[in-house]
Amino acid sequence: MKKVLITFVALLLVNNNVIAGDKEDIVNQIKKQWVDFSNKKTDLSLINPNGSWQARSDGGLWDFQSPKEIQSQIEDSPNTLNFRPYHIEVTIVGKSQDVAYTNYYLVGTITGPGRKVVAKNYRTRASGTLVKKAGEWVAVGQHFSPLHGGSGVIFD
Repeated sequence: MKKVLITFVALLLVNNNVIAGDKEDIVNQIKKQWVDFSNKKTDLSLINPNGSWQARSDGGLWDFQSPKEIQSQIEDSPNTLNFRPYHIEVTIVGKSQDVAYTNYYLVGTITGPGRKVVAKNYRTRASGTLVKKAGEWVAVGQHFSPLHGGSGVIFD
């Protein structure tokens, strides 16, 4: 009986450490993504190779975009998204613990050519769904909606 209890506790600790590690990895991935976006870079390895559902904070409808379309939206836009994520929460679910739901806030500014401020009070709620493929977390959907009094994203 003692061996069974020790084995159960060990498995429980290992499982919680894997989830905790995954949660930390996802939080770091979200933070890095927004630093990259503010530098007009996109890491395509973080996007599902089949594409991702997107609902931007400009009030548009759901749009399924390929990784290249997402990359172009960030890198080819005349505007720069200078956002920082806050209060990132991660919930890992699924029988294999291979699906993650994230929610957080984005705050910052949007600047245009010549660093002209296009939106000075960007404040948005963000949520995302990621799946674990080959040991890596990739985005399969994201939703953004402006907070009261904040502007949504502005694309020229």
